[in-house]
Amino acid sequence: MKQKQLEATVRGALLALLPEQGISLPVLAAFQPTKQGRVDDGIYFFPVGRGTRGWQSRRYRDDGAALTATESQINESMYQFQAFVEDDLAAPEQLLASDVLSVVRGLLQSMKFTQAMTAAGIGVQRATDIVTPSFVNDRDNFDFNPNFTVIFTHHRNITQATAHIEQVAPGIHRI
Repeated sequence: MKQKQLEATVRGALLALLPEQGISLPVLAAFQPTKQGRVDDGIYFFPVGRGTRGWQSRRYRDDGAALTATESQINESMYQFQAFVEDDLAAPEQLLASDVLSVVRGLLQSMKFTQAMTAAGIGVQRATDIVTPSFVNDRDNFDFNPNFTVIFTHHRNITQATAHIEQVAPGIHRI
């Protein structure tokens, strides 16, 4: 599975579940190459690491004319999720960024989400704790950046033509 397909699948499943929780914020890929800027209220996610698990598996297919080998390996794509919400001091019931992120973290581990990901060939590992570093925003005010990471597992395949062995010649084999 390729990165764009993984991100579109995760984003689509999350967008489908957020309205049930009363959240209508956009879910956006952070660090866009077109530098569109940050929206005031939104949920962002971006890749922070990639790893592999286990050995590559191999399957061979012989269609009579050609032999192909498909090698597959489980890949781990680590993503960070973060939320930004402008604090409205006149709205005591408002969900702040850490509240929104708690819901997102819960949704990513919910049965509905994991079933949708499993159907798409994606595994969901346990999300990390939410951390809340502070920073000074563009208005020179203190702000918080709650975030957590989660690993999605998926297969990556490589298919290559493989030579046929037409004849095995007898000979001496030494070890």
